[in-house]
Amino acid sequence: MIVRQRPGTAKGFVFLSLEDETGIANIIITPQLFEKDHTTVVHNSFLLVEGILQNQDGVISVKAGNIKPFHLTRAAAPAHDFY
Repeated sequence: MIVRQRPGTAKGFVFLSLEDETGIANIIITPQLFEKDHTTVVHNSFLLVEGILQNQDGVISVKAGNIKPFHLTRAAAPAHDFY
């Protein structure tokens, strides 16, 4: 997650910007979903978001329906030693 916003003028909606190797996704969270998953949204840097893809005036976003924490596990990275 690169940005988390909850504007006072948005009537309780929360907006996230998530980034992966394909680019940035705009996420819209309803007030009811945010209340249910508040801890997950606020305390996790990595999220798995499922929802409905929306295209309004060329702006692509996802209306979140389900939010879960995404836990990373570390795999040993090969060494890049150059002699």
